[in-house]
Amino acid sequence: MKKLFVWLLITTFVVSMAFMGIGCKKATETTTAETTTTAEAATTAAATETTAPATEKATGEPKTIVYWSLWNEQEPAAIVINKWIEEYKKVKPEITIKVVYVGREVMTKVMAARSGGEIVDLVDTENFSLKGSLVKEGLSLVMDKALDAPSYKGNSSWRDSFLAGTLKQYAADDGKVSIIPYDLITNGFIYNKKLWRDKGWTVPKTWDEFIALCETIKTTSDIASITQDAGVDFYNDMWNYQIMEKLVGPGRILAAAKDKTGNSWEDPAFKKAIEMERELFDKGYFVKGCDGFTWPAGQLLLASGEAAMELCGSWLPNELKSQVSNDFEWGTFPFPEIAGGVGKINDMESYLIGWAAFNDTKVGPEIVDFLKFCTTIENQNIFVDESWNMSTILGTKIPPAIQGLGEALLDSKALFSPHDGIPEELPDYHKNIYLKNHNLAFLGKITPDGYIKKMKEETIAYWKSK
Repeated sequence: MKKLFVWLLITTFVVSMAFMGIGCKKATETTTAETTTTAEAATTAAATETTAPATEKATGEPKTIVYWSLWNEQEPAAIVINKWIEEYKKVKPEITIKVVYVGREVMTKVMAARSGGEIVDLVDTENFSLKGSLVKEGLSLVMDKALDAPSYKGNSSWRDSFLAGTLKQYAADDGKVSIIPYDLITNGFIYNKKLWRDKGWTVPKTWDEFIALCETIKTTSDIASITQDAGVDFYNDMWNYQIMEKLVGPGRILAAAKDKTGNSWEDPAFKKAIEMERELFDKGYFVKGCDGFTWPAGQLLLASGEAAMELCGSWLPNELKSQVSNDFEWGTFPFPEIAGGVGKINDMESYLIGWAAFNDTKVGPEIVDFLKFCTTIENQNIFVDESWNMSTILGTKIPPAIQGLGEALLDSKALFSPHDGIPEELPDYHKNIYLKNHNLAFLGKITPDGYIKKMKEETIAYWKSK
């Protein structure tokens, strides 16, 4: 009966995700929602730095902002964006905002559209993608003057509205800020508090406690200790960069990727991280057969109660909220510390989604005013309530479903980038070398020593080809 129930869940979930366009699915749909917004007077937005002539304050004249988004129209975030636009039109009715919900391949499609002469002023997507494709290429509108000017309500500077570190994380090499983040995602373990309370299981704070808990779950229950959608390489990689951060701190994987000699991969921490991942397989803590799963089979086992926990992004409760039972109580906890390691339990991943404008836009001041409006506490709390994700804005709520991760994030003294920052620095290396070889090692298709050998050899070859 359990297997039948899980397959029914999978069928329902996949149909739901196909409609909602969330999770691992890469959307291809493009939907345009046009809303006219207007102003009673000139905007008070500060001028932003740009190579284009649009450096004056907004004039109150009719203007159009063309905005392309990574969301699909029926996703919670898109619904919130439409609400923001509807509210904004009440105070700035002369500004037309054309929002095009492109899906996850938004940057590819934006760049193709612009190369064909189409106007796109504003885009939102993952910050590492914005940095790699716009900031590093010198195509983004610099926002520092606007950030130093008053926020939308004028109580302080706009810059002071943001959580510490979130603006700097994806700044240009010279420190200039072009990306305005609004969606703060992290990762950690997700579980059912009620199940754990009934079983007497407690949240681990160290790796040794984590291993002991996995053994207890395995030997005293009929459910898997850990579920994993192991068919998704970037889900598998979460284990590696989290373990490495806790062992040696952030930046070590990226530094090894940049080492043209390849010698950095001989650091013992790299081999140890793979051995720690493989221990989870060797001891039977991962759900049996997960290496053959197709997303979302793994996470549905968490929803059905056939697995105790999953390491995943903080987006997971929102994805599964329609799949869990009424008595499911969301619980989350951060990746545990490792004995002898330098990383702390509240060193947290900061995976940001935000906006960037193109520096040839003719509506820079209008974009700034709109983004200031969207990043008020009131509007960001609407986003938190609808998306179950955290906001980058100080004073906003923590979604109850991810309370444990949210508290750790707000208490964090060290934020680090997903995949150790490789995607925005070396996207081809990330996909073709790091993710590929880590996946082979994670699934046991090469040994830890074989992983180190391949990473060293392929790193050398990568840089020789440049």
